Amino acid sequence: MFETNNLRIRAVRNTDFEKIHDLWNDLRVQKSLSPSYVVPLGNKFEETLRTSAADALLYCIIETKDKGDWVGFVNLFNGDQKNRDAMLGLALCPEFWGRGYATEVLRFVVDYAFRELALHRITLNVFGNNAAAIKVYKRVGFVEEGIQRKANWSGGNWQDVVLMAILDEEWAASKGDHGE
Repeated sequence: MFETNNLRIRAVRNTDFEKIHDLWNDLRVQKSLSPSYVVPLGNKFEETLRTSAADALLYCIIETKDKGDWVGFVNLFNGDQKNRDAMLGLALCPEFWGRGYATEVLRFVVDYAFRELALHRITLNVFGNNAAAIKVYKRVGFVEEGIQRKANWSGGNWQDVVLMAILDEEWAASKGDHGE
């Protein structure tokens, strides 16, 4: 179990999958997480979540330290072992949006991934209309690497998909650690 100033970042437990499932079924969250159709996800989806968590390099639950409130999840998945690259996923319950928790957990996970997991890069995709998420990712140090134009249909409109990543040397330079 890890801790930051305000958060506890811990391993996923069997009892968490119902909450993760509920989070995915929140319209505000689902439409920002997946390019798939935004539809209610039934019980079979919980099996998919369990498999994803088991296969992930890192899959953690985020809670507040003070009250133990369940905030969301963060994961590193689809790791490219040879090139030391992993995809980042993050979802917070909407009632915790705008409190700085995304920035706090991302800073911890990025640092941990480079220092302890020996990753070289962390990659993510974010929908172009999610300005708040893009701002957080840039604040942490992620750089836009490209745009898939009009690659996601959502809410009756086409959205761009923004490809972002951060490299270990960029993170080290931002922390003042110039050793490789």
